Amino acid sequence: MDPAGGGGGRAGFERACRLPNTVHSEIAPALPLPTLPPALGFDGLRDDEPLAAPDRPDMIMQAANIARILAETDVSHLGFTEADNVDVDPIQCSWLWREVLKHNPDAFKVKGPTPPPPSQGSLEGPKYQNQERGKHFEHLAPNLNKARKEPAFPLDDIDTHREHFRNELTPDSVASKKPKVRKKEINNSASRSGHSIPNSQEVIANFCEMVEDFCGRAEIPDDADGGDWLSIPLNDVKVLVNEITSIRSKRILHEVPMDTITRLLHVIDRQIRCSQGLSIDVKENPDAADAEPLVFSTLESIHAALAIMTHHDMPKQLYQEELIERILDFSRHQIMDCMAASNPTFRALYKPAENVANDGDDDEDDMENGPVSKKRRTTTNLSMRKSSNRVSASVYSAVQKLCLILGFLKELLTTVRLSDSCILQLAKTCFTTFLVDSMQLLQLKAIGVICTVFSSYTQHRSYLVDETLHLLRKLQFSRNAVRTYHLADEEQKQIQMITALLVHLVQFSAIVPDSLKGTVDWSTIIDASVDTSYPIKCHEAATEACCLFWTNVLQRFTAAKSQDTSEAKGIIDNLVQDLLTMLNLPEYPAAASILEVLCVLLLQNAGLKSKDTSARCFAIDLLGGIASRLKRDAVTCSREKLWILQEVADAGSDGSKILKNKCCVCLGGRGINIACDVCGRCFHSDCFGAGIQDNLQCDSVCPLCSCKQQLSVLQSYCQLQIKENGKRTAASLSKKSGTPAEVPAVDIVQQILLSYLQEAGQQDDGNLFTRWFYLCMWYKDDPHSQEKIIYYLARLKSKEILRDSGNGLVISRDWAKKICLALGQKNSFSRGFDKILSLLLASLRENSPVIRAKALRAVSGIVEADPEVLGDKRVQSAVEGRFCDSAISVREAALELVGRHIASHPDVGLKYIEKVAERIKDTGVSVRKRAIKIIRDLCASNPNTDTTHAFVEIISRVNDEESSVQDLVCKTFYELWFEEPTGSHKHLVADGSSVPLEIAQKTEQIVDMLRKMPNHQPLITIIKRNLNLDFLPQSTKAAGINSSIVASLRKCCELICQRLLERILQVEEGAANEMEVHALPYIVALQAFCIVDPTLCIPVTDPSQFVVTLQPYLKIQVDNKSAAQLLESIIFVIDAVLPLLRKPPQTVVVELEQDLKQMIVRHSFLTVVHACIKCLCALSKSAGRGPRLLEYLVNVFYKHLYGTNSDGQLLGRSLFCLGLLLRYGYQLMLTSENQLDFAKIIDLLKRRYLIRDDFSLKVRALQTLGYILIAKPEFMLQKHILDLIEASLSSGVDHRLKIQGLQNLYEYLRDAESQLTAESTGKPPAEYATNGGSEVPVAAGAGDTNICGGIIQLYWSSILERCLDINDQVRQSALKIVEVVLRQGLVHPITCVPHLIALETDPLEGNSKLAHHLLMNMNEKYPSFFESRLGDGLQMSFRFFETTVSNHKIAASMKSNPIAFVKPGISRIYRLIRANRNSRNKFVHSIVRKFESDGRSRCTISFLVYCAEVLASLPFTCPDEPLYLIYDINRIIHFRAGAVEANLKRWTSMDQHQDMVGMSTLSRDSHIMHEPGGYSDHYVGDVSERMHNNPCSMSDVDTAKLQEDCHDAIALQLLLKLKRHLKTVYSLTDARCQAFSLKELPKSGETLSKQNVPFNISSTNVSLPSCLQDVARVYQDFKTSLREDSMDFGVYTATVQRKRPTPRSSSRVRRSATTTVTRGRGGGGGDDDDTDDEDWTGGARVLDFSAQASNGGRITRQRVQV
Repeated sequence: MDPAGGGGGRAGFERACRLPNTVHSEIAPALPLPTLPPALGFDGLRDDEPLAAPDRPDMIMQAANIARILAETDVSHLGFTEADNVDVDPIQCSWLWREVLKHNPDAFKVKGPTPPPPSQGSLEGPKYQNQERGKHFEHLAPNLNKARKEPAFPLDDIDTHREHFRNELTPDSVASKKPKVRKKEINNSASRSGHSIPNSQEVIANFCEMVEDFCGRAEIPDDADGGDWLSIPLNDVKVLVNEITSIRSKRILHEVPMDTITRLLHVIDRQIRCSQGLSIDVKENPDAADAEPLVFSTLESIHAALAIMTHHDMPKQLYQEELIERILDFSRHQIMDCMAASNPTFRALYKPAENVANDGDDDEDDMENGPVSKKRRTTTNLSMRKSSNRVSASVYSAVQKLCLILGFLKELLTTVRLSDSCILQLAKTCFTTFLVDSMQLLQLKAIGVICTVFSSYTQHRSYLVDETLHLLRKLQFSRNAVRTYHLADEEQKQIQMITALLVHLVQFSAIVPDSLKGTVDWSTIIDASVDTSYPIKCHEAATEACCLFWTNVLQRFTAAKSQDTSEAKGIIDNLVQDLLTMLNLPEYPAAASILEVLCVLLLQNAGLKSKDTSARCFAIDLLGGIASRLKRDAVTCSREKLWILQEVADAGSDGSKILKNKCCVCLGGRGINIACDVCGRCFHSDCFGAGIQDNLQCDSVCPLCSCKQQLSVLQSYCQLQIKENGKRTAASLSKKSGTPAEVPAVDIVQQILLSYLQEAGQQDDGNLFTRWFYLCMWYKDDPHSQEKIIYYLARLKSKEILRDSGNGLVISRDWAKKICLALGQKNSFSRGFDKILSLLLASLRENSPVIRAKALRAVSGIVEADPEVLGDKRVQSAVEGRFCDSAISVREAALELVGRHIASHPDVGLKYIEKVAERIKDTGVSVRKRAIKIIRDLCASNPNTDTTHAFVEIISRVNDEESSVQDLVCKTFYELWFEEPTGSHKHLVADGSSVPLEIAQKTEQIVDMLRKMPNHQPLITIIKRNLNLDFLPQSTKAAGINSSIVASLRKCCELICQRLLERILQVEEGAANEMEVHALPYIVALQAFCIVDPTLCIPVTDPSQFVVTLQPYLKIQVDNKSAAQLLESIIFVIDAVLPLLRKPPQTVVVELEQDLKQMIVRHSFLTVVHACIKCLCALSKSAGRGPRLLEYLVNVFYKHLYGTNSDGQLLGRSLFCLGLLLRYGYQLMLTSENQLDFAKIIDLLKRRYLIRDDFSLKVRALQTLGYILIAKPEFMLQKHILDLIEASLSSGVDHRLKIQGLQNLYEYLRDAESQLTAESTGKPPAEYATNGGSEVPVAAGAGDTNICGGIIQLYWSSILERCLDINDQVRQSALKIVEVVLRQGLVHPITCVPHLIALETDPLEGNSKLAHHLLMNMNEKYPSFFESRLGDGLQMSFRFFETTVSNHKIAASMKSNPIAFVKPGISRIYRLIRANRNSRNKFVHSIVRKFESDGRSRCTISFLVYCAEVLASLPFTCPDEPLYLIYDINRIIHFRAGAVEANLKRWTSMDQHQDMVGMSTLSRDSHIMHEPGGYSDHYVGDVSERMHNNPCSMSDVDTAKLQEDCHDAIALQLLLKLKRHLKTVYSLTDARCQAFSLKELPKSGETLSKQNVPFNISSTNVSLPSCLQDVARVYQDFKTSLREDSMDFGVYTATVQRKRPTPRSSSRVRRSATTTVTRGRGGGGGDDDDTDDEDWTGGARVLDFSAQASNGGRITRQRVQV
């Protein structure tokens, strides 16, 4: 209860007492706070909440209850004495104080002590305790008024003072023996003007008397037994501690006589020795309850000793090394016990065997440690008492006391110089505290001790860094590491304790000069002998500490094993994450220095320049995270609007830019209530924090002016000192005095930060070192710093030097962080961002795709922080380079990097638009889709962007082989062009158009795109799919499409067509040159819409508008290609629209008829003539004009053909026109009286034109025949027409006739398909029933009677033959027919599978892609048909391969390696079936079977070589695939090798004059394992010579059989070569091949490594022998292949293994290692060890399935003895 009214002072005291990084509940037992009932208004007060003002309404209501409680309470614990029992002015008291006094005027009066009883008996009763407490507080309680104004002791002793209060409130605070303390007279009638203050000499005398009494009761004679030493009661020691604390607070402890202090320390020393070895841990010591009082008594004694030794000006004789070592040893022991009691894991790791008694060394220890220790150490019972997992109260209290002891030890380090042994022991103890997570308060104290050692004992710095690294390795690794160090931040951020230790160590590396550590004034600064380079050396020392730490950490990472690498990465990641959290916080300037050193090391050999790929990847990750944070901070700083930073940046020293009558913080003008007297700046009180508001109201000086005044004064002092020292010339001094130097703006901001730290920070050494670290950093960066060393030193203690500078000016923490962030942008760490970015960009060009991907991810993080980085030319060049990366994932990531920021930064996206558009043609599906989405987003965010080139690239993928890409393209253009406009339709084009402006812009985009496209077919596809909305997901289609969307879509298309028509008129009217056709792209676009839906060009208001508008353009006299295309498009639009008009204008019809007639007769471009004839036929039919004009034209052209005119051009035109008139006008002319004689016309063509020498007329006549057959398809069933068409498709005719014949069939099919589509319009599509993929649908409503299907089946074989024609165009034409036939279902699809497989290898890319597309569809619909013809397709591809290689004009590289252009096609086929294991095994097996002969037919050797090449080129992705192929090869080898070898041997033995001895020798030598091809030359030569000298006559039958056997041998030899190649390429071991089983399913996720080794069979002789002399060569090659494969071949032999004979020469030694493996030719019966080739009888080898069940399906082989 503070009578001063208001809680400001009390709240400030509470804030000062609060420990950093602790929760209130941790130290609540140690705080001197009374506990009031919840009913009194304390139920809502949180543990960590500061004390609120007492004048709260809920508190006032409880004044009566509080008065009643205080009447029954001893209020001495509140710090009152009887001297305070005086009247207090009510005005000075709070409202609650006055209300309580109304109910009880004596509530706050201290009752006088009761006189002690005369009896000297027992002193332990309650009566004595009350007397003792009252007497004790008589001289300990401070004056109340004084307590309100200032603390009773310095802030440095707050922890000690808190412990003092705790000791007073301890229930057993009274000892069992009453101390002999002299009574003092108490003045009960103190006056208002003053209070009685005890005399210092009297206090010292009382203290000495108390100490003497304390020591007299504790000491025993020197000759007494150590075991009889009396331990000091705990309460007595607490009383002693309280007395020491009291006299220490009065700062007179050093005046106590030396003898008294020495005697007391001796007693304390004996107490510590008595308690050594004791433990309060019940798990460690079963008798902990008995030892607990002695342990706590010793801890209190250590408290007393350290309180004495850490007081200032104490004699040096007190600091005995033995006592200090004992204190450290006992403290270490208790810390370890408390940690073990708190954490079972720590006990198991670090105290595993301490519970077991050690009989050998106990006796000596027992003598020293006393009876209690002896009792403990002789206990051998290992059973523990039952206890809960919660930490006991005694352990908790011990930890609190140990924290206090560590605080005193920290002071002791700076008070006296300790020995190295003490220092090392203390440091090791402190490091141990970090191994238990629940000791946060103890760890905080340990950090302070370690940092003090680090700064005061520089010789141990390397040891401390090593210990830190060792501790880092001991801590448990986790991605979410335990973070218990609370940062002084409103967001309650936390970091690891180890990181906090590292940062504090670095900050303590810069040692503050000793002269500046205490209280200083200006004379102290002047007298300080600090060298000008000292701050720089301090910063270098900090950098050296960082280097030492990071070097060791990174070395451990690079040297770690694979299993430890992830742990090391996690440790470094956690450290960097914590350091980035601390970056730019005011209290931790060293975080930037630590990260800077790490970046420097990572940019060198420890990171990006390392040879280890994993180290380089990890370095890239770290650097990317750090660089992104730097960039994010830079962006934040650039956007920051803090008024201090803005004012300093303006540097408006003249005050012209200072806002008048506006708040400088929020720029608001109303409610201003604070103004600075110096600069006139205005503020709202709410815009400041509470502390700043109070100060400004008192001082009326803003922080900016206050710090500027401070620095100006300091600068003046420094100049004065320079003048006195004579360091400047008189001239310069006079100049200076005239114009005093202006304080730099950055210095003002720096000083604001220093002032904040000095006022708001904790007043300890850490705060001082933090400010000094800042000054060292700024000193290093200041080029003129060495001239201002005194100035920098004075800035450290500016508050003490300038005593009247203000009353504790403190800015808010948020402002301090913003200032720290702004200053951080100027340090060397932030300036290193460009260097990091440059090296990350360089890593994008690394060879390893893993490193490139990592670097790209790092750059992505930087771009995420600031997308403007993409505009940097360096970044743009590097990112665009990754667009063309070899890895698809890298290319996609690079596009993702750009695409993520297109919408928010379109100006940046425009720089990448061209390169992104190129990626639309990428081979990766995901890359193509991402590129399309990027362009879509860019166009959506910036509609005015010129993206014509990008549109062209996007629309080119409308026929992409991936359906998802097609859908994305259509959806993209739907959103860009056809979606309902977002704006109002009232915004029309300014040229008088009725079309909205947004539609007009989209129309121009379409036209601009068409100008750069080769044709308009992709646009037609886009329009068609958008009108049908078939690109929508299936779920949307199933739910039903909203009719409003369809209506809106059609409306948009109609408006586009309307705008196109308007633009045609505008462009042609404004054309200056009549020879140029400017309206062509608009007409082409209109034609595209009309092709999809002609009704779009029939407005409801004026249906004939388009026909009437376009008809005059048919009179264009320009005769060039562009004009011809224009006319063709206009005629097409008129032709499509005219039949849909009910009543076309007759004048227009007549004029149109004349124009068409003239162009048919005279126009030079046949495409225009074709369009005119088609339009004229439609016009005659729809306008009711009849066939009169058509008949007239037919007669004209027929006369030209029938006559004797020899003009080839006229005849060709007549043939062309006659055929088209018959094709399009046949139905109309049927209604005429004059019937056409088709037979006569066909006969004319056959007799006069199809047999002409003029080839152009022959082709034109064949075209005319095709037009006639489209009109009369039944003619194609007649034999003479059939012969005619078959002749045009035969292989021997000219390719132009083939192309025209195929074109005729193609146009017939398209015409029939269009008629079928027209007839079925509005009807649901026919449902085709399928039965497991085997049923083939027929044309809708046709069946076997369908004339179209019958016609195609007649010519199907010829069409398929032309699919493999030598000419590319012929194959292309035939393949287009196959596509239409399969689409209509006119033939069985199985018939064309082999030809399509062959076309997969077509060198023409268009043919191979179309064939693959058809095969893919067929595999989806009819997989059984597809798989059954794969083998035939391979044989067909070989025929096509031979023909193409010999005739096609392929590149020279292809000529040298022809299989190279076959490989992609075969690979695509294999990928279709690879997903299904059975399908791919069938495919492989069908090829391998070609190497087996069935006795009736054998494949050619060249085809077998082709098959081997194909098998070697298959794109295997999992181990199961090559293993099955090897398994299938082994099956054939096992089945066929024995018989083939026997037959070959029989052929070689036909010579009756063989030398038996020589053959035996050769036979014996044949067992020797040679290197590949390592047969002895004399053997081959000898055989050949004997065969030549003794030729055997052979019949034709024998020759055929000989070649068959050699054929089989070569086939098996190719398989063996293929098997060896597969094992080499895919690194398949013999054991793995043997373990393969078809019954075992492939393992998911199993990868397959592949080496780039070509399949080479050039050394294999594939020619068949023609006589016996050549058989020996084939036989020897075959045996060599078997020997090379003997290892794998032998594992499949029978279970009875045959042993090889003992080697007889050194050449056989190589085979001794494989004696457990049988020979390649299998085993036989018996145990004969000397069996050789002569034992073979040529018997067949058969498969033995007896071991199949036990071997998991693998087949073994046996020799059958004949």
